[in-house]
Parts: sequence; C-alpha cells; structure tokens
Amino acid sequence: MPPANLKVLISGGGIAGLTLAVLLERAGIDYQVFELAKTVRPLGTALSIGPSVMPMIEQLGLLEKFVALAKVNDVVSNFNEELQLTSTVNYMEFLGRTGYPNYVISRPHLYDLLLSQLPKEKIHMGHRVATILQGDTEVTVSFTDGTSATGHILVGADGAYSGVRKSLYDQLHLAGKLPLSDQEELPCSSVCLVGQTGPLSADKFPHLKEKYCRFENISGRDKPYTWLTFCMPNNTICWMVIEHLYMETNRSEMVRSPAWDQGVADAMIDKVRLFPIPSGAPGLTLADLIDETPRELISHVALEGKFFETWYAGRTVLIGDACHKMYPSAAQGANVAIQDAIVLSNYLYSMNDMQPETITKAFEGYHQERVDSARQAHETSERFRQLFRKRFINTVIRFMVKFFPQWVWNRVFDKVYSNRPQVAFLPLVEDRGSVKAFPQRSLHLNEDALKVASLAAPAS
Repeated sequence: MPPANLKVLISGGGIAGLTLAVLLERAGIDYQVFELAKTVRPLGTALSIGPSVMPMIEQLGLLEKFVALAKVNDVVSNFNEELQLTSTVNYMEFLGRTGYPNYVISRPHLYDLLLSQLPKEKIHMGHRVATILQGDTEVTVSFTDGTSATGHILVGADGAYSGVRKSLYDQLHLAGKLPLSDQEELPCSSVCLVGQTGPLSADKFPHLKEKYCRFENISGRDKPYTWLTFCMPNNTICWMVIEHLYMETNRSEMVRSPAWDQGVADAMIDKVRLFPIPSGAPGLTLADLIDETPRELISHVALEGKFFETWYAGRTVLIGDACHKMYPSAAQGANVAIQDAIVLSNYLYSMNDMQPETITKAFEGYHQERVDSARQAHETSERFRQLFRKRFINTVIRFMVKFFPQWVWNRVFDKVYSNRPQVAFLPLVEDRGSVKAFPQRSLHLNEDALKVASLAAPAS
C-alpha cells in the first residue's frame, strides 16, 4: 500500500495523463492534473484501441460504456488511387488469439469517458510549465500564470514536446548526464489533416449501417499522399490525409516557416478535396467528408517519431509521447501510453514510503518493465511507416506486402498484443486468449515485498 499522504502531480491531461489519473483515483492516491490547453476541443480522428489495453478497461468496469462508443474493426482494406483493392488484413483474428477484438473509437469519446471518472476539482486547465524544482523530499512545479504546485512525484504526460521533459533534460544536460540521442530534436517525415464528420446520410454512405468499422487506406499513385477513413458510431466518419515529405525535417523548422499557419492548412484542404474514397455512392471524394466537418475541428499537424532513452530522474518520470512518440502508422501511440500508465500506477501503489531511494526504485522498475515493449512498438510503427512513404523502395515493400499470408500478420501482432498488462490493485480479469499474455512483474510487487519482509523477520 502507498503512503497515505503521497501526492502525485500529473502534467498533461491527454489520454496518458487521464488514464493515470483514473488509476490513481481507484488506488486512493492523491493527485492533481495540470493541462496546458485552456478548454477541451473535440479535435482528433479515430484511435485504434487493441487487446493490449482492453483488460484494464474491463478491470475499471468501463467495458460496456467503451463498447457503446466504439466499433469493432474487422478488416483493414488497402486500395490504390484507382480504388482497386490491393490487400487486406483480418483483425478478427485477434479475438481468438487475445480474447478481445480490435476497436476503433474517436479520440474525443475516449477522452470524455476517462474524464467522466474523475472529480472536476482535480483537473486544472490552462497551466503551462515554467520551472521545476526537485528537492530531497518534494518537487515543485511553477506555471507561467504565476501559480505553483508541490507534490512528492511529478509525471510528465504532456506529449511529444513535453515541458516536463525539457526541464528535466536541461537539468541533466547541465550535469553531463543526458545521452546525446536525447539532445536531438524529433524528426518529422510527414504532415497530416485529421477530422471527424458530423452525422452523415446512410443513403449516401450505406456502409455506415454495417456492424463493423470499415477501415480503408488509399495510397496515391503519383502524389505524396495517403488517406484513410474509419466508420464510427452515430453515422460519422473519421478521416486522415497524410502528406509524406521526401526529406525528413523537424517541427521547429516547419513552425518557423512563414507557410506554417492557417493558410497552409487551407491550401492542403484544397489540394486533397478531389481524392477518391472507395465507400459510399459512386464518385465520392474527400470533399464529401471535408464539407461535413466543421473547419475549426480539422487539425493540421506534424507527425514525428522518436524513442527517448531517459525516462526519469529524481522525483520526475515520463509516460506516453513524452518518452516515446510513435508514428501513427501502426496505431500504437494511445495503446502504449495507456500501458505506461498501468505499469507506473502499479509501482506507485507498491511504494511503502516516499524516500528518494524508494521512488527511484519504483521508477527503475517501471522503466525496466516497459522499455522493451515500448521500443518494439516504436520499431513496429517505423516499419509500418515504410508501407506508406513514396520512395521507390517503399513501392517495392508495398508490392511484397500484398502477398503476405494472414499467418505473417498474426506473428507481427502477436508480439504487440501479447503484452496485456493489468492493474495490480483491481480485480484481475481472466486471460482468455489462445496466445497467452506475457508475464507481468508489476502484478506481484506487493507479494515480493511480503516475501522480503518475511525473510527479514526474526524467528519466533
């Protein structure tokens, strides 16, 4: 059991931060969430939530609510620009192999579901990190609005451009303790538009009536674009258009460019409007989705990927995109961030005091349990990214993939979805998959502590 007065500060109110907050709420650990945004905007497209995190959703008693907001993804269909089907991957194989299907849910729906489990007074909007002061007994975060907060542990769940990570890395760099790779900027190889329509006509888009999510990926023939559509509940469609850059750059260079403003997003919208989409009435294009999406709910973002080596120091620890930013190509970002929250919450729950060595040991355990799995997910996302880029070698890769049998895909995803961590302090759920889950050390931390205490106790 954790110390009664343990207090955790969470910087970042996205999927990673809110998941951790929900778990700490269930664990009875005091926490506060500080989010940069002043208001919640329903931005973002669909998230693929796979078997690797469904046990936790079931443990929380949220499975029924989650399923009502999501659709099962049965098949991923890949098309060329002429709308000819080039390959498919059967995701229903996951159900028997892991005990859960793969779901697609809109980001705002998952966000709202998590937020509904938290007291409003523990969520603080409009808080940008200014400075972090780590002491022997506490950590204090000062924000740019002049306020501050003090706790025993600080969790950086504030995304790819984490203010917590920057402050932590600046301190480590001055001390000569930051690896060179962690000093490099995040590389960017593509930009994208994302959005979700309002309710659409089922006559114009009859596939909306189907039980399963129709997930379709279209690759441009002579243009550096890939576009994707996902059917969602309530007759809506999430969509994404990715522009592949020939040369890698970084986000800071792009943002400094005079072209990186509202105008560049509108220009990209104009370029992609006539791209064809395979589902619905004949002759439909992306314009039929874009025009049904409020302009303020269309995001224009850079897509980066980087695996950071340093996840913690002192009383500060990183989770989610703050320590491993995934390309969206393998749809693993949200899943891996949620797994981080599960494992970190288990280690925090196992602490019996707030001494620096105890916190360091908890952070070390969290990192050791997560690093290999997170790195594998990052490498998988990088391999999938090569399926969509537009160089000659990527064309060859796409041609070869067309002939992959289903068992090859099963082997790929078995490695990803065999990692199905559960929450140690909630009732466990049965592992129903034919491919068993990997052993999870953080399920047995309190058992290990009891064994050590028993061995150390004097004989009666």
